[in-house]
Amino acid sequence: MSALPLGIRVLWREVPAGAPPRSVSRALLSDALPGARFVSRCPACGGAHGRVRVEGADAAVSVSYSSGWAFVAVNDRGHRIGVDAVPAGAGGLERVLTADGRRPPGDPARRWARVEAVLKADGRGLAVDPARVEVALDAAGWRARIRGEDAAGDWRGWDVEGPAGLVVAVAAGAER
Repeated sequence: MSALPLGIRVLWREVPAGAPPRSVSRALLSDALPGARFVSRCPACGGAHGRVRVEGADAAVSVSYSSGWAFVAVNDRGHRIGVDAVPAGAGGLERVLTADGRRPPGDPARRWARVEAVLKADGRGLAVDPARVEVALDAAGWRARIRGEDAAGDWRGWDVEGPAGLVVAVAAGAER
């Protein structure tokens, strides 16, 4: 696990039985960015869900839920960010991670968390084929790009140690 760069934080909290996961993620965001407001508006249906925007602070945030936990990533520098958490033993991911159906190298759950973090940071989510996301490890974490995109599609990423049994990844726009 690589250290996160200055300005990026990942926080998580267990969702109590019967509590709405969104209330837990919003509490985490409020703790991280006191005084800010958090708004979600789905571009497709107009519902109060989807990508979270920050009002009242120069920051970007992302939210993920997995196995009774809520996760938030905060980038205090305002650059786009994405976080994803996946059960370590999640199966069936190989078929969506490659265009040709061949098994990609490495742990499918970790690869999925990285890919989903990139797609959340990108802002288009699963409207982009996950098989187009190419991930390469480096000394500081990992880098990713969305195949067929210009340099604006370059991302930095880090694996985050989270609760036992979960794989957590965070991605942010690569600085040039």
